[in-house]
Amino acid sequence: MKIKILFFSFFLLVFSFGFLEKPTVDAVVEASPFRIEEVVEPGERVTNFITVTNASDEVQTFHTFVMDFAPRGERGSVRLLPIGTQEGPFLSSWVDIPDEGMTFAPREKKQVQVNFRVPQNVGPGGYYGAVVFGPKAPEIKEGEGSVIALTHQVGVLVLFQVKGDAHYEARIREFTTDYNFYENPFVVNFTTRVENLGNVHVKPVGTIKIESMRGSQVAALPVNEAGANALPDSIRRFENTWEDDFGLGKYTATLVLSFGGLGGDTGVGIRTVTAQTTFWIIPWDVVIPAGVGLLVLIIIITLVTKWYKDKAVREVLRQAGLEEDTGKLGAREKAVLKNREEKRKKEKEPSSPLSSFLVFAAIAIAVVLTGGLMFFLFFA
Repeated sequence: MKIKILFFSFFLLVFSFGFLEKPTVDAVVEASPFRIEEVVEPGERVTNFITVTNASDEVQTFHTFVMDFAPRGERGSVRLLPIGTQEGPFLSSWVDIPDEGMTFAPREKKQVQVNFRVPQNVGPGGYYGAVVFGPKAPEIKEGEGSVIALTHQVGVLVLFQVKGDAHYEARIREFTTDYNFYENPFVVNFTTRVENLGNVHVKPVGTIKIESMRGSQVAALPVNEAGANALPDSIRRFENTWEDDFGLGKYTATLVLSFGGLGGDTGVGIRTVTAQTTFWIIPWDVVIPAGVGLLVLIIIITLVTKWYKDKAVREVLRQAGLEEDTGKLGAREKAVLKNREEKRKKEKEPSSPLSSFLVFAAIAIAVVLTGGLMFFLFFA
């Protein structure tokens, strides 16, 4: 039998594994809490109360109904499913809800009792469903792919974990930055994608630690502060941002996530996964002038050194009477230069003051520029 794919239109409702947003436009019905999480035993009976509010200025009759839900995308959205249309770890058959509609005066609040009967023979792991409230029961329109039309509805996600030998397993599918290189001021966006391979929902909570080239920690970013859930057989995406006015060099970001406690708790020390990525922050307004300055300095030192050596050679050749006889340069000139050098060492003849000054100035400039660049690189 062909399984029909059902799509649901919620004009005022956005579901999330970590939270359920309130409707913000033309709200008719409101419900709280937005999520129910329980850790239960097989055969246990659980009672919860949901506060339902008529957010309109008119008398309303609200109906209660139960639906299954499954993940949609990686950002926490879900799609609601009519009971029995898809296989999965659903708890819709465990729920007892009011059979008749409830009438609410304008702005009136009522507590609705919802009872759950956990089957005696149910296995350990996570089970999921949703309790939905609205002005009328869902209307199923048959056609090319059945559609359930829900208008002005609000729901509460229900996540149960049945105790036992649950399978906790998650891995980091991706931990990246949006770019490899940044300029100042910079904004680094981190993307973390966690895949839940187990049979129970988990809350992967942790930290991104960012270190500079010299190993010092420059920032720590909390991941999943809201405590959002990753459902079994799904991928959950988390995003973080680090921004500052100045940075320089290579940075290493290390992600550490923990999960695995009962009820989806983080379970620090129970399960831990890690990942690492690197990126560069290059302040071109500092690096380019420094690079150009060093290049010019190298050229100056090279020219000054060459000029100084040529001057010394010419002086030796002039004293040896070979200044114009360029064709005779060879072993004889080498011997003359060697003798001249030995004579200089003995007499400790001083070199040209101008030449010495130029060489000293070039070296001083090189030291200052190099030292300044190293300071920014390692200590800024």
